[in-house]
Parts: sequence; structure tokens; C-alpha cells
Amino acid sequence: MTRMCLSPATRDLLVESGLEVVITGASGWLGQATLEMLDSTFGPTLPSKVHAYSSTARDLTLRSGTELQARPLEELPGRKVGPHLLAHYAFTTREFVPQFGAADYVSRNKEITTVVANHLVARSPKGIVALSSGAVYLGDDLEANPYGVLKARDERLFMNLARESADLANIRLVIPRLFNLAGPFLNKPDRYVLGSVIEDVLRGGPIRLSAARPVFRSYVHVADLVDLCFAILLGDGPVPDGPFDTAGEREVEVGELAEIVARTLGRPDIPIERPPIDPTNPDRYVGDGTMMHNLARDYGLKLKDLVQQIEDTARFMGA
Repeated sequence: MTRMCLSPATRDLLVESGLEVVITGASGWLGQATLEMLDSTFGPTLPSKVHAYSSTARDLTLRSGTELQARPLEELPGRKVGPHLLAHYAFTTREFVPQFGAADYVSRNKEITTVVANHLVARSPKGIVALSSGAVYLGDDLEANPYGVLKARDERLFMNLARESADLANIRLVIPRLFNLAGPFLNKPDRYVLGSVIEDVLRGGPIRLSAARPVFRSYVHVADLVDLCFAILLGDGPVPDGPFDTAGEREVEVGELAEIVARTLGRPDIPIERPPIDPTNPDRYVGDGTMMHNLARDYGLKLKDLVQQIEDTARFMGA
């Protein structure tokens, strides 16, 4: 097992800074990836350097065997912490709208935002990663797009706090709008196209695609996203003046993605089943990766290509 880690320059900057790290949403995909990368940085001192928060208290065991306690997010504003960075990933995602109902869903996410905003005002982190989503582009109707509308509101809130608070005047604020993610700690694979295709291959096939229209995606590796965000937080290079989209080196239609996955995992002959395609109404959920790739270049980072992303995701899933 190869554990993910920060790039050497970013790792050294974090160690030399003496900063601690607060992570919200620590048990989620990005939270677990960030914890592993910080584990590779801090080693045995991780529990004293990293403060993890989740929806409820829970014990986390990292792939290295390191154990860490995640506290309930509601305790965040009352906890004293030294000079630190904040990686804010906590959010109730869109699949919970039917379960909770629209009003409760909005209320739950407003509570999360309030807790984190109170922490910013009270504790003044030196840098913030505030994860957003490509869903902000799906419309500004709260009823039709509650996840995207709430994410857009959070973007504005965090930017306004950074601009208007004297204590946050020099903060480095990073707001990536996440579209499609790959890599270790993928949770609920059946919810994601890439995870579903890999599962089908690992089961021996066939690959079953349900989409009867073209579906386009572009993936970024979870380690690359975390590494880039921390490089911006800790470095002296450019800081985006607003949110930026995530995207990989290429855009791919899911039929082609299935073929690439099959080849990459050594099963190029595996059958792919899909209904007839109506090309008149494509589903394209792809960000403009220009700024992200420019930032990666500015900070000397090489992003992983689609094949490497597939290999790492599949390895985590048991390939």
C-alpha cells in the first residue's frame, strides 16, 4: 500500500510553519485523504497537530494504523487551537435532500456554515480551504438546486469575511469548485460513474451504463486537489481572487471512460452494455480547468492523468 503524501516542498513548508490543521468533514472522502497526507507529514505527532471534526464523535484509524479522534462539529467554536490552517469539507450533500426534505436539508447546512463562520471570527486561521461545488452553475433556484445555491452562498460568505474582518485581512483563502473526483477513499462507489464502472470490471463484467444520452466528465485526483490547496495556503505564489473549477487533463464521455477503465485494469475484452443514445441532450458536468492547471504550474505540481487516477481508484477498491 502506497500512502498519499504532500509534495516535498509543501510538506516542508507545513512542518516549518509550526501551524496546526483543523479539518471539518474529516470522515468523508476529502477529509480522509487529507488526514492520510498529513499523517505522512507529521508522523507520530499527528494527534497533537491535527484537529478532526465530523458530524458526530468517532474514532478514526488511518491506513498507517494511527488512531485519531474526531470531535462533533458543533464543538468547533468552543475549542482553543493555536495558529492553524482550516480545511473545511463538512456539508450535507445533495443525495440527502429526499431523505431530510428541502427545509431540513437547508437548515442542517446553515447550521454547519454558522459553526464554521463562528470559528473563523473567533480563531482567525492563517489559511482556509472552503470546498465548493460545480453545482453552483446548475441554477439559483433554492428549491430546484439547494446544494448548489447553498454552496454559492457559502462562497460569498467566506469571501466577505476575509475582505471585511481585520483579523482575516492577510488570510489565504482557497475555494475549489469540485466537479469529479478520483482516487483513494472513494465512498459509495455506486453513486459515481467511475466507481460504478470499476466495480463492474472487478466483478468480472459486463460494464453496465444506464445513460441513454452522452455523459461527459473530467476527473481530478484527490491527492492532487489537496496538495494544490495546501501549496497555495503555505506558499508565496498567487492566490485566486475567487473560486476556481476543478478539471483533469481531458474531458471524457462515459462510454470511452468504460473502455479506458477496462484496458487499464487488463480487461479490454469486457462487454459494455448501454441503451441506445439520444445525442440531443448531453449531460456535461465539466469545469473549466484553466485556473487550476495554471496554479498547479505556478506551484510546480504535476497533476495525475486519467489512467493514473483510474489505477489508484481501482487499487483502493481492491483491484
